[in-house]
Amino acid sequence: MGETKRRGIIKNIIIVFLVIMLVLTLFSNTIMNRSLPEVSVSNSEGGMINSQIKINGTVGANQTKQITIDKTRVIDTVMVRRGDTVERGALLATLVKGESNDIYDLEIELQRLEIEYKQMLLKEGDSLVSQRRTIEDSEKELAEIQEYLDGYPALEAAVKGYEDMVSVLENDIDAIDEEIETIEDSKKDLQKKQKDYSSGGFSSLKELNKAIDAKEKDISALEKATKNAKSERSAALADRAAASEAIEAYNEAIAAKEKLEKEISDLEDTIAEKRRELSDLRDEYDELEDSIIPPPQNPDGEGEGDGSDDGGAAPANDVQAELDALAKEIEALEKKISELDDSLDKKDEKLAELNRSIAGMKSLDELESDLEIKKAAFNAADAAYDNAVDMENNAEDALDELRDGGFEYFLLQDRIDQYDEQIEQKNEEKEEIEEKLTEAKELLAEAEKEITKTPDECDREKLSLTRAIEDAKAAIALAEANGAITDETAALNLSIKKREIDRKKKQINDLKKDTSETEITAPVSGVISSVGISSGDDVQSGTVLFEITMTDMGYTMESSVTNSQAARLRVGQEAEVQYYYWGNKPSVRISQIKSDPNSGGKNKLVTFTVEGDVTDGTNLSLVIGSQGQSYDTIVPNSAVREDANGKFILKVVSKSSPLGNRYYAERVDVEVLASDATKSAINATLSWGDYVITGASVPISEGMQVRMAE
Repeated sequence: MGETKRRGIIKNIIIVFLVIMLVLTLFSNTIMNRSLPEVSVSNSEGGMINSQIKINGTVGANQTKQITIDKTRVIDTVMVRRGDTVERGALLATLVKGESNDIYDLEIELQRLEIEYKQMLLKEGDSLVSQRRTIEDSEKELAEIQEYLDGYPALEAAVKGYEDMVSVLENDIDAIDEEIETIEDSKKDLQKKQKDYSSGGFSSLKELNKAIDAKEKDISALEKATKNAKSERSAALADRAAASEAIEAYNEAIAAKEKLEKEISDLEDTIAEKRRELSDLRDEYDELEDSIIPPPQNPDGEGEGDGSDDGGAAPANDVQAELDALAKEIEALEKKISELDDSLDKKDEKLAELNRSIAGMKSLDELESDLEIKKAAFNAADAAYDNAVDMENNAEDALDELRDGGFEYFLLQDRIDQYDEQIEQKNEEKEEIEEKLTEAKELLAEAEKEITKTPDECDREKLSLTRAIEDAKAAIALAEANGAITDETAALNLSIKKREIDRKKKQINDLKKDTSETEITAPVSGVISSVGISSGDDVQSGTVLFEITMTDMGYTMESSVTNSQAARLRVGQEAEVQYYYWGNKPSVRISQIKSDPNSGGKNKLVTFTVEGDVTDGTNLSLVIGSQGQSYDTIVPNSAVREDANGKFILKVVSKSSPLGNRYYAERVDVEVLASDATKSAINATLSWGDYVITGASVPISEGMQVRMAE
């Protein structure tokens, strides 16, 4: 009984093991795929690339001249208005004659100085020269200390800036050391991986590449054959469409002819009916006219009747009225028949013209025969194109097989060599940064020498000097109280005061000369951009009276664009002005491209030089770049990558395995022909249905196995 139970347990264990192995076998593909990096892909397609950039901005003058007044004056007349064009020396405004308030204030100050001078003459001399020199020297030192304190923040900021520069450069060196270490680790990993491969039967990469080049030339020839076959198929398709259109044109002409013949037949019937109606009306008119009996005549030719009816004949007046009515109907019907005849003539002419057109066409049988011939030609061209595509695909498959083997070995060696170049490049960058670091440390040392004392030390010196000044002033005050004033000092003070009085008199005389001028003229040529005064204004010294835009100095315009747009611009590039209705279009070109300080590094500030019929404040709409152009191969911008060997894309290639297809990233070198904000036109060898990688969950490199996003 125990043996049977043990066998049952073993049997159950075996069944569970087999079930687990079956599940792992069935889901191994899914489990492995989940561990692979996921990539987003896109098909290449043909289409249009529009590389134009539209920019709006406001034109500004390069230079504006402000006209001010250096004394208080009253405005008499303003001679110009905003927008006026003036030449140098043109009269802008006139001033009221007479002295200004500035002269009055100076004369009051002169009187005060003269009074002080007279009071000093009454005082005794001052002999405390040393105390006064102490005050003068201390005040000079205080001014120097204050000047040092005022410049201290700039010195401190300079030191801090150099310290930050040193720190940044040291961090850059550490970062480069880390990059070098990372590259060396990657190089070692590749060297270990390279040991798993051999040369693949080729003595060198040169021999392998020679075989690959030969196959690629064959593929290039096949690509040309495919392109020619595609062109021939397109031409055959166009011929087939033209043949179909010829049949449609013939059928339309026949239908138009039949319709016109029907209209002519109906019109002829209508004319015949109208002619019968006309004949009946004429017969009726003749009968009615014959029914009129003239009155009997006497031998003298005069009527003998008494005006009564004779033999039952109709009265002449009534019959005449009917005759007039019939005559009008006959006239109207004759006019209608004439109009119908004219219409019939026109339709006959149109029918004749249509018959001539049909006579110039091929017969329907000939057109249908041509169509069958064109269809057969298209089918042959279509089959030739399919055959060319198959031959090209077979050649590419053969090339993929040729690349297997030793190619991986040489590819790894090439990547190892690239890592060596990167390490050498990083070492050169490190040497350059170390040189900059040495310079930054020297500048830091020089900046630190400029800081001779701290603000606290300056405050203590200021306090000491202030106390010395106070002590000296106290000593002078005490001496003055005790009468210790010398003649020498008094004479010196009197001389100083006298020079002040003379200087004040000179200022008054100069101002009186200036007040004789009553005209304000333009110092430069240009356009009046602002007028800050009006007649009767009492303007103060320093007031801006006018602003003149100097047109001969030119105009500029600034506009902010994205970094991607700026990458497609260059200095000197011409821009086209749109929607300009105020005169001849100005000429605009790029003069400068720099970072936009207000965009956080996201935008560039583009400066344009504007020449031509513009004014300050004009708004311009610009277009830069070429019009849209069609390209055969267009991919998203995110698919285009770049390294030291140039620009390339990664396409997904499929390889079969016992558990299904495996997908790998393969490099394809490309040439970017044109770009816009989202996509790029490229020159590359891609087949229909190829997937290019546009994004990935982790960085992808050539040869990596990937899984495509669902």
